[in-house]
Amino acid sequence: MNAKPYNYFLIIMLTNFFVFSSLKSNDESSKDLAIHHFMQGEFLLNQGNYALAVLEFQDAISIDPNASTIHVSIADAYRRLGRAKHAEDHLKIAIDLDPKDISSREMLGQLYLLNRNYIEAENQFLVLSHLDQDNDDYLSILGDIAKIQQQWNKSIDFFLDAYRINPQNFKVLENAMQVCFTAELFKKAEGVCKLLVQFEPNNNSYWLTYKQITSYNKNYNITLEAIAELERINGKSIKLSLEKSAIMQELNKIDEAIKLLVEVHNPDSASINIVERLVSMYLETENFIDADIFNKILLNEFSDSPSGYINAAIISLNNDMPEKAIKYIEPVIDKYDNNYSALYLLGTSFFQIKDLSNAEKYLKQSLKIYPQSRTSKHTLAMIYDQTGVWIKSDSLYFDLINSDSTDAQAYNNFAYSLVERKANLELALEMSLIATRIEPGSAPYLDTLGWIYYNLEQYEKALEHVQKSYSIDAENPVIVEHLADILKATDQVSKANLIYMQAINIGGDSLSIQQKIKIE
Repeated sequence: MNAKPYNYFLIIMLTNFFVFSSLKSNDESSKDLAIHHFMQGEFLLNQGNYALAVLEFQDAISIDPNASTIHVSIADAYRRLGRAKHAEDHLKIAIDLDPKDISSREMLGQLYLLNRNYIEAENQFLVLSHLDQDNDDYLSILGDIAKIQQQWNKSIDFFLDAYRINPQNFKVLENAMQVCFTAELFKKAEGVCKLLVQFEPNNNSYWLTYKQITSYNKNYNITLEAIAELERINGKSIKLSLEKSAIMQELNKIDEAIKLLVEVHNPDSASINIVERLVSMYLETENFIDADIFNKILLNEFSDSPSGYINAAIISLNNDMPEKAIKYIEPVIDKYDNNYSALYLLGTSFFQIKDLSNAEKYLKQSLKIYPQSRTSKHTLAMIYDQTGVWIKSDSLYFDLINSDSTDAQAYNNFAYSLVERKANLELALEMSLIATRIEPGSAPYLDTLGWIYYNLEQYEKALEHVQKSYSIDAENPVIVEHLADILKATDQVSKANLIYMQAINIGGDSLSIQQKIKIE
């Protein structure tokens, strides 16, 4: 139902039956006089002479105080004069005389709204919504009142009730949507938006909103449906294809996401966004061959973009070629010196070739751009460990632990640093125990714990934990050598010698290990 303007001074109201049916007097002259004053008051009210109208209505009321219509009219005059209290008093009388009168409650409700008396306004419009259950205007007003009071859920419910009464009134749905966004009630927003797209299935704006909301709520299958509708309305586009592939990726349908973008990819007119996304997904799936193929397109056709060089470095590092990674990044680093990824990868590459000076330089630069980077801090801490700058490494480890109490790597690396320099074995043990509690199945962490017990000369516990570590990863030369050291310390020389040889065979330091082998 559309809003209807309130008109309280129509001459049609002036019939004897409508206005003065309540007159009890048999004095026809009194009745005529009351009608005269009422009609004169209505005329003056219509002319904008509100004060004079009040006088006429007062005369009419003095003759018939029980005519609710007269009280409504004088209330209207008082309202226009700005005398809200007088208007309120007469409207209350009118309601007492006729509780089902619509006009008196409408005017009183509007009066309360103007005076920001929202509780009383709500009460009046609630009664009106019960008196006229087919009027969606009242529910819409109630929705507005609740919104003003920041009663978000209540407001939304009123707007939706209004829509159920009048499914053509989509404005109340838009109002409900606005409240949902204001209150960040995105689950409800999704339900409201679903009604909007059903109401106008070709409305591009509604489908865009529906796509965004469902994506935020992680209802990705519905998001895909919204994208399909947008493609129906607007045709396919690179942007929508990229969004669709991203949603497929969230649904762990990476192969489908890749297939979609491969189909969209035009070799003759490549889109940097599509190519970048393809490379990213190939890297995620560790398909370095295809990643390299598409990354060459980035390097050749979009040489100004840093992503090609960064991806090339990632591919090189995953192929254990840090020198190649350096060759990709170092020549262009001045151009991308504000790019965190470029600086981090360059620092990491130098770390892997044991150029610790350059590694430190670039990792410190990366932290200036992204101070919260835990990966940069981890690598820097290991650099300071290796260079013996313990104050800096300890500071970084404490920073990592304090900022994330679940960082098992930080606990473990700190523990291993302490035990290697035999600085504080009690603290090392404490850190190591925390690391193994967080990740009990980690071979390196179990090895660290066992190695600490070895240095504490608690050989039984040492052997227990390092054997567990060895059973998980028997190809780690450090773990294998530690196991041999513990066996040797427990006089299991023959076993120790065999394990030492295994450590050498899988890449351990042959010279130092050979010196440990004991001839029986």
